[in-house]
Amino acid sequence: MSAYNMSVDTTTGNTAVSGDVSTRETGNSSLSKDDFLKLLIAQMTHQDPTAPMDSGQMLTQMAQFSALEQTQNMSQSIDKMSAADMIGKQIEWEETETDDDGVQSQASKVGIVDAVTIKNGSVSYLTKDGDTVESSVVSKITEPAEAAGEKADG
Repeated sequence: MSAYNMSVDTTTGNTAVSGDVSTRETGNSSLSKDDFLKLLIAQMTHQDPTAPMDSGQMLTQMAQFSALEQTQNMSQSIDKMSAADMIGKQIEWEETETDDDGVQSQASKVGIVDAVTIKNGSVSYLTKDGDTVESSVVSKITEPAEAAGEKADG
């Protein structure tokens, strides 16, 4: 758990954070827009009422928040578009299989992507053979013709 202190200088309105803030309990190394809003609200809540935050600073922080949100939305849109490009591609992945004796082994599998699902930000591929494959376990992506040519040549 990280320990840090946030202080607001009541004479100048400046905010300072001290301590080890390099890690968070969640293990996430970046701030989300929710984290940004929480910091902004904390800064506004703890400001000196006789010397409120400079309006220029406030506009700058709101512009940064807006840019962050737009960047996240654009990233999500790109992810969805690139996921759709996977339809018709051949993918390879490793899968754990258990035999009749309960012994587990890794098996390399291959399939052609027939559909793409995006749920809670996680991308999965449905193959023509009916397998559902998380994008995080895919080890190779090829055009089906390339894969057939490699097998014929190899």
